[in-house]
Amino acid sequence: MSDRPARFSIPPVHVRACGRAPASLATPMLALALALGLGACTTLPPPPVAAAGLSGEAPACEALAARLDDAVRASGVEDAQQTRVAGARWLRTDRFDASFASEPLSDAATRTWLERLRAADADARRVEVSNLPQATRHALADAAHGATQGVGPADAASRLATAIARCGRAETDALALDATALARVRAAARVPDDYVGWQRALGLYPIAIVPFGAGVRREEARGREAFARNAARIAEGTTRYAPAPADPGTPAIAPGGLPRDALGVPVLDARQRGALLARHAPVLALAGSGPDDRFGRPTLDADDSVAIDTAEPWLHGRIAFTRWEGAVRVQLVYTAWFPRRPPTGPLDLLAGHLDGVILRLTLDEDGRVAMIDTIHACGCWHMFVPVGERRVRPPPVAGDEWAFVPARLAAVPPEARVRVRLAAGTHALEGIDTVGPEAPADARYRLADEDILRTLPRPAGGTRSLYDPRGRVPGTERAERWLFWPMGIADAGSMRQWGRHATAFVGRRHFDEPDLLERRFEPGRPASGDD
Repeated sequence: MSDRPARFSIPPVHVRACGRAPASLATPMLALALALGLGACTTLPPPPVAAAGLSGEAPACEALAARLDDAVRASGVEDAQQTRVAGARWLRTDRFDASFASEPLSDAATRTWLERLRAADADARRVEVSNLPQATRHALADAAHGATQGVGPADAASRLATAIARCGRAETDALALDATALARVRAAARVPDDYVGWQRALGLYPIAIVPFGAGVRREEARGREAFARNAARIAEGTTRYAPAPADPGTPAIAPGGLPRDALGVPVLDARQRGALLARHAPVLALAGSGPDDRFGRPTLDADDSVAIDTAEPWLHGRIAFTRWEGAVRVQLVYTAWFPRRPPTGPLDLLAGHLDGVILRLTLDEDGRVAMIDTIHACGCWHMFVPVGERRVRPPPVAGDEWAFVPARLAAVPPEARVRVRLAAGTHALEGIDTVGPEAPADARYRLADEDILRTLPRPAGGTRSLYDPRGRVPGTERAERWLFWPMGIADAGSMRQWGRHATAFVGRRHFDEPDLLERRFEPGRPASGDD
């Protein structure tokens, strides 16, 4: 089987909607990925206390969890995309799922919520187990005798995967019947923010924000100027990349008609996820012509370092969810990876290995694009582009980085695609409009599943994640971290994993906050100078 991801016609993008197993893109651990199912950081915390009531599964499941956690920690393959839930061995959460923890839920919604947390843990363990040395995986499966008795499959990976699923479901079943243990889990289901308090304290943050805030305002002014300058020339002097044509048989998808689970989360199967991402995939207009202005797929070299193969352009996609305007909304997230951000001069603190640009489209209840926002993969330069009449709510703290709006779109027509202009070298977003489906393009890109970056194949065999246990891409450190550390973002400038993007130096803000848009925007025509 090829080690190249399939197009989205072979259901790829991973979404934790209802505990279904995702279709795996080709990796050495195909059987393991299929068996473990799906799910949606930090390094591993001390082992949590198991929830009460796992019945006869408890001893074997406790032993399996301890062995897995020890092996993952010893091998340094912790996955940071989801956060462990203290008090539950087999549950993890992200910020979206954690947003339901403090709400009154029906019995059906509670079970759905627990299943999402179980699926998140299964997803993380799928990645971690895949990235373990082969001998360690076999040893774990052999040692997991109690938890794997009677599960059927003879091969080590499948036995281990099935045992993980079995233990996770035993825990969620027990929690659903134990009000006290469930209350503890609900209180513990939270994701700590990605700011470091001691850095802000030692850096005299209340004083440091004065010059940093002024710098942020200067950068925002430059951004507005760039958008104004390119408003009528988005594609001028660029190379235009559009998605490859959809494969025959790709299903039509209308998010407004999707069924929803007991939490109100839209339920999408693998083909629908792929079709939805392909339907809205953007057009990228790249102003640069050098090798660092071509995007592609991250790969591992013989020395285990990361390189971007630009021989064929790839855009990586994922589906996420947010809570906005009274409902759960679908978000389409696209990431372009570049070989580096080249220096503009000898003292460029922002230059370095790899650069990523993330574009996110939030859909309304009818499946139309209602909001666009973007960051670089370091979490930097967060911009919002509202669609239609939406205005910015006043910030609760004056001077915080709240919602930088350099441009607006009146609408994104049903058959149109969003087109963005990216600057040469810096890859900064500097223009946006929409184009029809027949708009000319200079090249076509492949749309791939972002999840494959967590289990990249090694040339010598096995896999490892693009990200380290902190959720950062090793080797992408920037010199800016020494200047910006008083703002409380550890290793500022490094490329980061989904769920690990702090996006404000002044104030606190995360890209995956479930109420990010709800807190910042409301319906209504913006006043002059509102942004």
